[in-house]
Amino acid sequence: MVPGGEYLCNPDALSLYGFLFCLISPLTVAQVYKVTDLGLLAPTAINNWGQVAGNLNGHAFIWTTRGSLDLGTLAGGTFSSAAAINDLAVVAGTADGPGTVISQDPSFPNQECSDLTQPFVWTPRNGMQGLGTVGGVWDRDYWCEVPFYATGINAPGLLVGYTPGAGSYVWAFFWTSADGMTLFGGSWPVTAANGVSNTGQIVGQNSTYQLFENGLGHATSWKSGVATDLGTLGGGADVLDYTSSANGVNDQGQVVGWSDTAPDYGVPPIHAVLWTASGAISDLGTLPGDTLSTASNIDFFGQVIGSSGNTLGSQGIFRVTVIGRPFIWSQRSGMQDLNTLISAKSGWVLNTVTGINFWGQIVGSGTLKGQAHGFLLTPRL
Repeated sequence: MVPGGEYLCNPDALSLYGFLFCLISPLTVAQVYKVTDLGLLAPTAINNWGQVAGNLNGHAFIWTTRGSLDLGTLAGGTFSSAAAINDLAVVAGTADGPGTVISQDPSFPNQECSDLTQPFVWTPRNGMQGLGTVGGVWDRDYWCEVPFYATGINAPGLLVGYTPGAGSYVWAFFWTSADGMTLFGGSWPVTAANGVSNTGQIVGQNSTYQLFENGLGHATSWKSGVATDLGTLGGGADVLDYTSSANGVNDQGQVVGWSDTAPDYGVPPIHAVLWTASGAISDLGTLPGDTLSTASNIDFFGQVIGSSGNTLGSQGIFRVTVIGRPFIWSQRSGMQDLNTLISAKSGWVLNTVTGINFWGQIVGSGTLKGQAHGFLLTPRL
């Protein structure tokens, strides 16, 4: 059992969650955050119970106020990496170890692999379980060598991610306990899933351009198997001129990510963007003195987190990052540097943010008195 998570096994947990949605008035951006030191943990996500998923020394972890728990690795594996955690304390991530590649062609057998990089789910009851992968259109001789990366999981247990199947071609996938793993995307395998809401809306990036290269595509939303191109700040321009990608989605159907602000010739001049549930796009701008920004996540009430700066980084395929200062954005207060919303005497410098929950709690990484540490920000309302 996860420390502090035993009450999540209560079958009424989700009904309570829904009740809280109706009971609480929308939160506004706090003027001051309390900072909790998460030690050397690198947080990747936080659920609505305040449980944090993250990574330390090549292992996935869960942190709670009662302590932290090393989730270990798959039997025979060497690493695990947590990507997401849902409100039932189920962690999704990627790990290596023995696994099966399921063939989608009845004329070819499944393949058993001694070392397969595959998605996993970890539950308090069953521990870490590898999900294996599926064999795609790429050469069967390489099925065991093709990694599958998990990026998100929702409350019902829908897990999403992507796989670089061959060369620069990429497929998105989703997995359920009932139906297993399914690849999806356009006629060309150039799709990635970066996040999923509790309503089952999947967001990421998609392109059907034959000479696709990493980073060229449009932000896309999938609902009930139907893909919607969310467009760019340049309008409906060709993917070779304007690029965008979606990183997060909330249960209201609001989507966040980034878009080029000018044709993509060389270094893309990207800004954080917000798409409404109806598909309208808004440029969230940057912090003063910066030229680049990207949004990583959004909470139930439309508060957006991300980074603003002048240097581009990257986080896997399709997940372009900006190196600089972490921000929080709301319709009421605009974009604010999170470093200005904590005590100046705290000793902290906040560098990146990775997750935000219903209560406005934020997790990320920074430095405490010059040493790299993870943090949890809790609004002081």
